[in-house]
Amino acid sequence: MKSYLFKIMLISFILISCNKDKKQISVQDSKSKYGGSYVINILRGSPNALDPVLINSKHADDISSQIYDRLIDLNEKLILVPELTKSLPTISDDGLKYIFNLRTDVYFHDNKCFQDGKGRKMIASDVKYSLLRCCDPRTRSVQFWAFQDKVKGATAYFNSINSSKKEIDVPGFKVENDSTFIIELITPYSPFIYSLVNSLGFIVPKEAIDYYKEDYFRNPVGTGPFVFDKWSQNEEIILKRNSKYWGKSSGGEQLPFLDEIKFTFIKDDKVMFSNFTNGDLSECWNIPTELFKSVVDVNTLKLKNEFIDFQLQHSAAMLTWFFDMNTVKFPFNNVDVRRSFNFAIDKDKIVKYVLENSPFSSANNGITPPVFHGYDVNSINGYKFNVAKAQELLQKAGYKNGVNFPEVVLTIYPEPRLQQVAEAVQDMLQKNLNIKVKIQQIDFPQLMSQAESGKISFWGTRWYGDYPDPETYLNLLNGKLVPKSDTLPSYPNSTRYNNEEFNKLFLKAVQTNDQKLRLDLYKQAEQIAINEAPIIPITYERHFRLLKKNVRNNPLDAMARYDLIKEVYLDDN
Repeated sequence: MKSYLFKIMLISFILISCNKDKKQISVQDSKSKYGGSYVINILRGSPNALDPVLINSKHADDISSQIYDRLIDLNEKLILVPELTKSLPTISDDGLKYIFNLRTDVYFHDNKCFQDGKGRKMIASDVKYSLLRCCDPRTRSVQFWAFQDKVKGATAYFNSINSSKKEIDVPGFKVENDSTFIIELITPYSPFIYSLVNSLGFIVPKEAIDYYKEDYFRNPVGTGPFVFDKWSQNEEIILKRNSKYWGKSSGGEQLPFLDEIKFTFIKDDKVMFSNFTNGDLSECWNIPTELFKSVVDVNTLKLKNEFIDFQLQHSAAMLTWFFDMNTVKFPFNNVDVRRSFNFAIDKDKIVKYVLENSPFSSANNGITPPVFHGYDVNSINGYKFNVAKAQELLQKAGYKNGVNFPEVVLTIYPEPRLQQVAEAVQDMLQKNLNIKVKIQQIDFPQLMSQAESGKISFWGTRWYGDYPDPETYLNLLNGKLVPKSDTLPSYPNSTRYNNEEFNKLFLKAVQTNDQKLRLDLYKQAEQIAINEAPIIPITYERHFRLLKKNVRNNPLDAMARYDLIKEVYLDDN
């Protein structure tokens, strides 16, 4: 056995944007200050759940990351760091065994689920319990994909419960003692370590699940820097400072600094912007498209004079906007229909005229954004706007000039930019293919549920990378994650795309530690998928965030993570 820290560093894909395209906010005052409320608005509305096994969105993860801790996390440069462990895991030479040495000073939040309402110490059995819940269909988990066919016994455990057979153990999750936990894989899987920084890695106490039962998703209990206080549906979620938190700042100060975090759910981005400029919000995540050019100089990416009292951060984002098509559902079970739709959409026009040049670029290649060092997305041959080719493919599919093509329902959630893009796509498909598109708007949790269960055929969404490896995007097209039964949810591959050649290349890629070879295999796999067009990539995003002048210690990375709020403080001097 030996430490794999050096090898992990070698195979980590450090993002181009981390240092090149990010505005850092320097700490003006080295003496951190306690107190204050930090208010964030989330345009998507309330999350579907704050139970780790049910979290299927970034905003649910952002909120939950204040309540829970993970075994390991990423720092502001997106490099792996220990969190609930004393160090990064030791990994066996064959890449199969991960040994985690846990901290012994971590306690769950005080909560009425515990005896006398006092949170107890977290131990290794809590880690096993939390990860087993990810593999248990009775929890309605959407996180099984991370362990399916990877961790020893995980798939057999899932199948034993799903088929009502006798429940078995998962030998790949082993409690060595109270402070040592081991994960054992079936075969090497290079990006596996990164999956644990996703929300599925949050550690929960069994007492809370037993106490709150089906209501746990609204009553989360963790070990994190903030304690859940209140959830008013579609209005706000309030978290309070955990005065017993184990974490310390780099200067040895007790974390967190803030007294409170408040998440609001105003769905109108212009109202959000107004609330920010009036001082009601601590930050404004993204700038309304209609206001972008009046706030930011598009040439210098600096604030215009009337907004100079605020702080502006921007970064190329680990984020792609795209439209999904259910590849087993009519009419998108026809590959020529999917290709035709791709060619019929002018993405450059959407970037320039609909989104006011605020994205990083048009997504004329694949699903993977251009932020991973060594992964050239320009080598992926995508779909440049071509009306003649779009019409030719639609005719090949049997719908010359769009005649007899069914009306398409495009499902979106209430996100202003998505609404604007959807309307542009609706217009382009009508003009270029003579296809009528009806836009249906539903709340994000409902959209995700319907997409995963196969109840909708065409929908708009985006994907934030869960970790800094292209695998987090290609896994969305991994056919091995598509369930055999149509009655089971398909997550994260909700398009249900399944190509054996893609699957083989993808599996070969994740099983090698040779970085150059792995990237090449990823690109080969992505090209196969893009050729069959299960999705329509639209834009590669650029993050913009406005901060109030008094906010300190809140860097913006390519993943736009909120994990570091525990180190944020407010300087009103």
